[in-house]
This record gives sequence, structure tokens and C-alpha cells, in this order.
Amino acid sequence: MGIIPLVFGHRGASGYRPENTLEAFALAFELGADAIECDLLPTSDGELIIRHDNYLSTTTDVATRPEFAHLKRMGVVGWQEEREDWFCEDFTLAQLKTLRATERLPELRPGSAKFDGQFELATVDELLTADFAAGKHLILEVKHGGYFAAKGVPVAAILARKLNESDWQSRGITLTIESFEFKVLEQLQRVCGPVGDYVYLVDTWSDPSLNAKAAEVFDGISFNCELVWGSNLIELAHARGLKVFIWTARAEEAENTIEEYYAKFILSGADGIFADQPDLLAACVRDMS
Repeated sequence: MGIIPLVFGHRGASGYRPENTLEAFALAFELGADAIECDLLPTSDGELIIRHDNYLSTTTDVATRPEFAHLKRMGVVGWQEEREDWFCEDFTLAQLKTLRATERLPELRPGSAKFDGQFELATVDELLTADFAAGKHLILEVKHGGYFAAKGVPVAAILARKLNESDWQSRGITLTIESFEFKVLEQLQRVCGPVGDYVYLVDTWSDPSLNAKAAEVFDGISFNCELVWGSNLIELAHARGLKVFIWTARAEEAENTIEEYYAKFILSGADGIFADQPDLLAACVRDMS
């Protein structure tokens, strides 16, 4: 085998615990992940909460909390989609801390859903100071940075402040910072400085010149695996000197054997693979090495 890829716990060990919780991150490292990935979103009082979506109904128990019923509204999420929900940017950190995490896909992952209501929502501060993070690699993805910048929320500046206030470097932590938005990632690089690698996330077929520009500006590129199959994107990115990651390996999506499913990822030539069940992927990487 050529490149032996690293295994990244996608939102932690999200196949086994409610995603983006400290418990999911700790478990991912226990299961052999080389790094964990998490998603950062702002609160109304300038903190950074770890959630994948700025709406809260699918990963928290907010809908069961009558004290927050008045905060439900129509809002913009993701790629400019509208929905009626509760949004993290309307909550203070103290309010968010009263919520509890829930499994996003309970019918698909009943084992994880057994932990519904047990774990707090985590902050980037807590992740950077967690005992399990010492000496580890953390991948921080800034979500919807352009959307929040337009609303006057300087997420890049908030993250830079959090990193400056933390002793993460002396604790042996290394970082990668990611974004789907080219300009946002440039701003993060400019504001946060040389704190680690900067990796551009690509979810759809994009202008090849933009991917080439990424090689001039950033350290790596991370592709949706569906873009990689049957293409030469990884080879082109490597030729431009970029690290290449792909996502996401999910055991539930295996059509035949788990080994056959993971082998496709492992043999892709990627330097790192995001996985919801990092132990299963790590075992296959060892078997094929």
C-alpha cells in the first residue's frame, strides 16, 4: 500500500455517542483516532459552541424546554436554507449549557441514542483544556463564517482570542483549521496566524482554478468522498503540494462487507480520512498496512 492514511474521528466517535460532545471526542481517541474534528458556531454573547448546525432541534433537547419556546423562529441555516427552529446565535452560553445533546440519527444509531440527555454542549475552551486533548491533534471547522460575518459576528476574531487565551501549545496540542468558504479560511489564516494547518473543504464540483488557488494559499484540501471516486482530484491536489483529506466513512453505508467499504477510502491515496466509527477504520488501516 502507498500512503497509510490517518484516521480522524468525525465530530468525535459520532457513530457511538451524540456528536460534537466531549464524550464523543474522548471516545474517538480511546478508539485509536489520530485526530478529532469538531464544528464551531458563535453564541449571542461571543463564545464558541461546538455544534455542526446553528439550528438546535436535531442535536439537543431544546424542543422539550418550555423556557426557550419563545426563541423558536424562522431562520437561515447551512447554504441559505430557511427553517423554523432554535438557533445557537440567539442563545447565551449559559442558556446553551442547560441543554443536553441528543443523537441526530436515532433510528440509524440507537446505541448512540441511549446517551441522549446525558452530555452537555461543549465549548472550544473546554476542548482545548480537556485532559484527553493533551498531546493530540484537533481539527477545528468554522461553520457559516460568511453568514455570521454579514451579521456582524467576527468568528475568526473570537477563535483567535480563544487560542491566544489558551495554553494549548504548551500542552502539546496541534491544530488544523477548516472552512468550506475560501474567503473565510483566508480570513482565519490572517487573523489566527500560524497556529497550524489551514485546510479548504470542498463539497461540490468546483472551479478547478479555485482548487489550484488553494494550493497557493492553504496547506491542504478536503474533499467529499463522492467527488473523489473515479476522479484524479487527489493526484492533482498532491501534485500541487497539498495535503488531502476525504470524508466521511460511515459503517452504515457499507453495501457489502465493512472491509470492502473501508478499503475504497484507504486505497484512495488520501492522507487522512474522516470516520464516524474510527475504531473500525483504524482496524482496516492496520490490516492493510
